[in-house]
Amino acid sequence: MMTIADRLREEGAQQGKREEALRIARTMFENGIDSAMVRLITGLSDDELASLTA
Repeated sequence: MMTIADRLREEGAQQGKREEALRIARTMFENGIDSAMVRLITGLSDDELASLTA
């Protein structure tokens, strides 16, 4: 059974991974990589990618 502390650690780890994927996506866009390739490599959704280019 997962404790509350375990759950919070897991959520924090997931948030950290998402933030890193967003950072990588930003860098990819800055270097002219198209959104389909960015989506494939980072695993981010269309909505998440759109938030970077808006």
